[in-house]
Amino acid sequence: MAEVLIRLQRPAFVTPELRAWLADRVQEGRAVLARERANGSDHGGLLLRLDVANGSRDAVQEEVTDLMTDLRLLGLRPALVSEQLV
Repeated sequence: MAEVLIRLQRPAFVTPELRAWLADRVQEGRAVLARERANGSDHGGLLLRLDVANGSRDAVQEEVTDLMTDLRLLGLRPALVSEQLV
């Protein structure tokens, strides 16, 4: 199991469709989207925490790379914060 944190530029609206897309996109694992606050304000971005169930490091890295590409195409400007194999 791997835990991956990705920071996203906050979209205008976090819609149920975005949450559903993220849940469907992470096929074997769990995706949690949470607000990130900057200096106590509500103008932070979003943090996407993924618990990825794929076995090998290469498979996890490939899934994260593909997800980052999709997030860029959606205009969310993702930045990888951390990736840990658990």
